Amino acid sequence: MSTFHAFGNEATKQALKADIGSKGPVYAAWLTSASIEGDLTQVSQDYGLHPALVRLLPSLGAFGEDDAAPAFYDALLEAIPVGAETGQLARHAVLLAWTDPAYGRAGRVEAGAVRDACVAIVSLVRQSLATAIDKSTWRAARTRLTQAQRETPASEPVVDLMLSMAWDLELSPGAVVDVMRAWNAQLSEEAETADDDRFTEAEVAFFQAAMDRINEESFIALGMDGDGDPDYEEFLAEMNRRWDADPATHAIRERALARQARVRGKLAIWRAAMQQQVLDDANRLVR
Repeated sequence: MSTFHAFGNEATKQALKADIGSKGPVYAAWLTSASIEGDLTQVSQDYGLHPALVRLLPSLGAFGEDDAAPAFYDALLEAIPVGAETGQLARHAVLLAWTDPAYGRAGRVEAGAVRDACVAIVSLVRQSLATAIDKSTWRAARTRLTQAQRETPASEPVVDLMLSMAWDLELSPGAVVDVMRAWNAQLSEEAETADDDRFTEAEVAFFQAAMDRINEESFIALGMDGDGDPDYEEFLAEMNRRWDADPATHAIRERALARQARVRGKLAIWRAAMQQQVLDDANRLVR
């Protein structure tokens, strides 16, 4: 199992908390969108946190866009004892994508071969909390689910999520990012589908055509189709001006922005619930 043990000493733990609280360089490299393409190996090495947990935490904070995330990070780091093994926090979080009563995917798959294969993957993740699972077993679980999906198709997004779950987080810690990305995408789509102000097909076509036209016009107006390189804020201002110039485009854009805000609000509630469960797990850790 993991050779990572949290922090090494209390001073290192407090230094990390201070950096995150002040949104310092470690925070900027780790817990923002910079982490998406960044190498986070140094975070694990410097602070003794399991690589899968290190990869999980940016997702749980919406990559720096969740205003509540810094308080969560502070409470989480405070709860983790110095010297603790933190891989189980990531494994438990991954399991929630299937088992959580409100948000888990278990309710999205009917009884049958696909569900049985998903349950087998969940069983492996649970086993991995206590013992190492060899590569061939993980591979066989993925193959079983792929074959079941081919023969009796179920929800493709859920199957993709479960395939992402079927990896050894000791060897492939980045799989946790794939699970969280797939889960977030499904919840976002569900929130949009359930929204009270859904666009008709004609409105979708109008909105897309307006967006394409305004983008192109803004590029041309600012010389971005040639060698010009205007400031991004200038580009946004030009786009906003053009959206607002026509009452029809202004109205539909306002509706789209309002819907996006409602969807983000629902995702924030989901993240808060997941943050709390990870924090509860951390409070049960022992050195």
